[in-house]
Amino acid sequence: MNVDEEALRRIAGQARERLAELLDQPGAADRVAAALDAALARPSGPLAQLALQRALRADPGLERWARSAIRTAESRLRAEPGAAPPARYLTTSLPARARGGRRLALHAAITLDGGPGSVPTRPFPIPPPGVDVLLSVASETLEIESDAVQRVRVLPDADSDTVLFELSAPTPGRHEVRVRAFLAGGGGELSAVVRTVEIDPAGTTDRPRTVTARLDHLAAGPDMVTVQIDRTVSGLVCRLIGTDGPAALAEPIPRALIRDILRDAHQMASGESAFTPPNARRRLADWGTTLWGLLPPPVRSEVTARLKATTVSALTLCTDVSTLPWELLTDPAGDGFLVDRVPLVRQTGTRPLSRSLALIDPVFVLGSNPPIGADREISRLHELLFDSPSALPTTDSAATLAAPVGVPEGIADQRSLISRIDAGDFNLLHLACHQANPEGGQPGGVLMTDGRFEPVSLARAAATGSLARRCPLVFFNACGSVDGGSYDTLMGGWAEQFLRAGAGAFIGSSWAVKSPAARRFALAFYREFAAGVPLGTASMTARGALSSNNADPTRLAYAIYGDPVAVASRP
Repeated sequence: MNVDEEALRRIAGQARERLAELLDQPGAADRVAAALDAALARPSGPLAQLALQRALRADPGLERWARSAIRTAESRLRAEPGAAPPARYLTTSLPARARGGRRLALHAAITLDGGPGSVPTRPFPIPPPGVDVLLSVASETLEIESDAVQRVRVLPDADSDTVLFELSAPTPGRHEVRVRAFLAGGGGELSAVVRTVEIDPAGTTDRPRTVTARLDHLAAGPDMVTVQIDRTVSGLVCRLIGTDGPAALAEPIPRALIRDILRDAHQMASGESAFTPPNARRRLADWGTTLWGLLPPPVRSEVTARLKATTVSALTLCTDVSTLPWELLTDPAGDGFLVDRVPLVRQTGTRPLSRSLALIDPVFVLGSNPPIGADREISRLHELLFDSPSALPTTDSAATLAAPVGVPEGIADQRSLISRIDAGDFNLLHLACHQANPEGGQPGGVLMTDGRFEPVSLARAAATGSLARRCPLVFFNACGSVDGGSYDTLMGGWAEQFLRAGAGAFIGSSWAVKSPAARRFALAFYREFAAGVPLGTASMTARGALSSNNADPTRLAYAIYGDPVAVASRP
């Protein structure tokens, strides 16, 4: 029996004895007691652990108590000498409010203690010499007066040094700064957090407030190329993680560029374009070459050189510039679209991403006017994911649960959907829906029976991090008829909000796609991902499943946000 299961059994036994005082729903006492008894009676192993986890979540009150008990148990485990390697956190300190005209001090470090209310994280070993980590800050409205990237060494049994980032605010109001952690040798984000500060010229400066974000590992994906692209006061700044070269300023991005790209892509997807298949591919490649030209020459040259290596496992773009269709990137010195050569994923620097995504406890959304065949898409996905348990690897992750029985009905009303998101009680959210374009003074979003579901609908979830407990995979498979317009902004808003809310990964299209192609992409992706293929490679394979028709750009539409080496888990 592993330590996790031993702790769960002890907590479940305590819950069984105190059930009457713990439940929010007293009428469920018999059902919950039976679930706990059945779980405790199982022989030791992964299925027993999964049953214990599910039983402890059978009632909201019981779940709250159990989470507190688990957090206490994990803290005690980390405190016992020799019991396990210490956990790690990205710890930041910054005032929530400050007086204008003064420099702001943002302190950051990699620490052993996450502080009160921190999300428990699993311990992991660190080699005796330690690991070098890069801490970076970026802000679109705050000026960075110090070095924007600083190096710290993480040793096995101690906090890293604390580094100081000096910031200044040119204007009053609310400002955001993103803090990221990377391995110095290269790779995607290890952890990330967004800090906010309110600048008042006549106000006072608060005491610094500490906020932490979990680190689940200190290991990069093999041979990963990572480009950081930040919006700053001076414009877009690019750097290649894992090199000593300085950051470089990118070319400004004209709004008309995004509009024109999406106009062409929509016309091709809807069959309204006059382009022949070869000409359509050439037009998209030309747009991709234009996007490539926005990157600074030193970054382009280094990426080109790195991608020539046959061992590169992924190209990761760490950027909050979500409105650009980066998946069209085309290196004229290479062979076609980058997404055809290497898995391409995005990371936004909002919250830590997950390397394990549980394809269980799903929520399906149809809306009030779903595309034709959306219900069939849900049935096929449920059949693929839950009717063949042997297709997925087992896991001992504390976030996993048993598969549901029967195909759940797709949610059609906004109230039910937002309630589930606020509760954060699922591991997979799949939206097979129609999304309207915001135009003519009308709001965009998904039309539900009780109003439109829009990115702003996630404001509370983003503020509270309601999804951070389970870090679900969110697949926004939106179809619709749009002309470019504001669709890019809308989809960028969905990705940003869901990731701020704590999603472990997000998949969505940069332009509207037709239902049949969208369905094929989704099924191809889930088939690969469920079989144990990493997130980045699974998405690349799904693109390949649609590559036969060059006139339809659907395979290039999907943006993948997450850790490229993340894998699926399920009992």
